[in-house]
Amino acid sequence: MKKTVLMFVAALAMVASAQAKTVKKTFKAQGKCEKCQARIQKAAKAVPGVLTAAWNKDTKVCSVVFDDSKTNLNKIEKAVAAAGHDTDKAKASAAAYAKLPGCCKYRK
Repeated sequence: MKKTVLMFVAALAMVASAQAKTVKKTFKAQGKCEKCQARIQKAAKAVPGVLTAAWNKDTKVCSVVFDDSKTNLNKIEKAVAAAGHDTDKAKASAAAYAKLPGCCKYRK
C-alpha cells in the first residue's frame, strides 16, 4: 500500500513538473549606462521564477528566461519599472524615476 501511494505521489510530481515551462522573452527597458544595466537585471532577477536576465544598453532590449508557472512578463516589467526604468508595458513612477542617479536619467 505504501509503495502504491509513493508511486502515485512520484507520478503526480512528474506531471506537475512537466507542466512548468521555461520561456525566453524580450522587452524594451529605458536606460543609459552600466548602472542602469545592473539595476534592470537585478530587478528582473529578483522576481521569483526568473532564471536569467540580460539588458543591452545599445538596443535597450532586456532578454529574460523564466518559469512561466511562477511568473509572467508583466510581473517582470512591473519590477523593472519599480526600479525606475520604463518598459514596453509599465512606466516607472515619478518617485522611482527621481531616485535614479543623474547619469541614468533618460526622460527629457
